Amino acid sequence: MSPSWTRVLDAAPACRVGIAIGRRELAAVVVAGGGAPEPLALQCETLAAQLFDAPPGAAAEDALVQALRAVSASWRDAFAAVHVALPDSVLRSAVLELDQLPAKASLRQALLRWRLAKQWQRSEDSLDCRSVALGPDGTQQLLFGQGGDQAWLACVRRALARAGVRAWSLNAAAVHRFNAFHDTLAAAPGALLTLDPDDWSLLLWDEQGRLRQLLTRLRPRQPAAEAAPAIADEVERAILTYVQAAAGRQVLRLHLAGDHADVAALAAVFDARMREPARPLQPLPHTHTRTAGLHDGLAPLALAAALNR
Repeated sequence: MSPSWTRVLDAAPACRVGIAIGRRELAAVVVAGGGAPEPLALQCETLAAQLFDAPPGAAAEDALVQALRAVSASWRDAFAAVHVALPDSVLRSAVLELDQLPAKASLRQALLRWRLAKQWQRSEDSLDCRSVALGPDGTQQLLFGQGGDQAWLACVRRALARAGVRAWSLNAAAVHRFNAFHDTLAAAPGALLTLDPDDWSLLLWDEQGRLRQLLTRLRPRQPAAEAAPAIADEVERAILTYVQAAAGRQVLRLHLAGDHADVAALAAVFDARMREPARPLQPLPHTHTRTAGLHDGLAPLALAAALNR
């Protein structure tokens, strides 16, 4: 679905690894490479320096290298398919609805960079952008794009290289989840609320399974039960605005994914408000007792990234 920042040819890896990088922590999930995607291991590391809140420095890069080396010790020298997820508030995604799609890729990139810089309130030359055309919607053309801070993306790439980790893909958290759950989600137009320790995101897609909107918000460190009502209010407003913006738009189901406590708290709030309950998603529900911690913190995101294909 997404123009990944890094991609290599797919082959038969010895194992599949998902790495979720947050502002204060990092999680890695190892999944068997062949046959049924059985989780083999989970490892979480607290970062020695906080990431993404200021321009990257040597301390932040060293902290990331240290954490990456720690989680990759058992599989670094194997043929591992590694997929890395960055927070949606760091690698932002958007769908532009255009009267006409620029013919040249360079013009599409320039348009995307200008729009994201305006939205992000920062200089255009500080952003690294990618885009892909999604096709027509009536008289308009849809362009999906991502933009990230050049300095931080370069820092993450350097840290991966220094740690000896070769990433098959580097992408936004929400896109990894949409890809992991794609067969379930794309069957009907709907919404997916993803909940991670640092932020939450709302994805909306149409009847053709194309992402149409992606809303991301930072979240304070507070118990899930306290945060849930405010998040639910904003999610409901965003869905209503999207549906009413054009004739024929629908959201038939609201799905939830992320930290177990957060998902449970939001499910309870939505169940009390909606005629049809929100549907929590688990990539591999039958493995919930096999690897402790798979449903907590950044681990669900790391698992979704590991299942990326």
